[in-house]
Amino acid sequence: MTINNLSSILLAALFIISTVSTSVSFSQEEVVMDSIITGSKYRITMYNDKEIIGRVAKQDSVYVYMVTDEGTVRVRFEDIFSVSRSTVPRLMTAMFTLGGGVLLQGGDYDGGYSDTHSPGYSMQFTGLYPFSENKAIRLDMSFGRMQRERSDYYYSYGNESFDPPKQNINIYNFYAEFLFGDFNTKSKFSVYGLAGVGMMHVKEEGYTHTSYNYYDSSYYSYSIPDRDYTNFSMALGGGLRFKISNRIGAFAEAQYNLTTYQGFFWFFGSGYFPIRAGVTYMLY
Repeated sequence: MTINNLSSILLAALFIISTVSTSVSFSQEEVVMDSIITGSKYRITMYNDKEIIGRVAKQDSVYVYMVTDEGTVRVRFEDIFSVSRSTVPRLMTAMFTLGGGVLLQGGDYDGGYSDTHSPGYSMQFTGLYPFSENKAIRLDMSFGRMQRERSDYYYSYGNESFDPPKQNINIYNFYAEFLFGDFNTKSKFSVYGLAGVGMMHVKEEGYTHTSYNYYDSSYYSYSIPDRDYTNFSMALGGGLRFKISNRIGAFAEAQYNLTTYQGFFWFFGSGYFPIRAGVTYMLY
């Protein structure tokens, strides 16, 4: 299977995972309203989704008084949606991830020449902020490197490639992304999809090409300098998240990072497929 065929399969899979997001949540230990004990700690969820975590100082037939980190709060019983013995907030405050993996070429604009791209590597750091249990925004920064073997452009002119040059391609990405999934602190496993926009900076390192002219048995060399360019970019993808402990977890994620060409986005055109896995750290 060629890299281009694999890229097409990965892109199709990413479109599916970006449109379908499912999660598995585990029920919390709910408490019947009449079973609230003065002096115990609870997490109270209101009908407006506001959460109050604290110790019950006192209660009467209308109100329950909770001592929280901010002070004493009076809550009307009829405004309470649920009560749980778990004092961990239902919605995480933030999540950070650090990961790495393989980087594949997803198409190129090379003027008709067929260069060979070897799979490279990619590293990623993200910071996520959820604003509901199934929606979040994320900042995504990544670096990738792959190697390209340049084609011999001069064969038809009597030159035969003596040593096809290898060129390092460095890719720097920065995205602002929208994620939809499950950001409940109690979820042991979840699936998420993502879409984002940002910038892609590519640095093509310089190289020297040596060819052999079989007409006069001479060698010809020329050097190509470094080339840098920055374009708008789009990220589409999805992943899986597993909870290992209260704050530590693991993830696996695949993306399609496509970039503009002549001012337009071309699907199945120039871009990269990073496939990464790593660790997560959750704040709540």
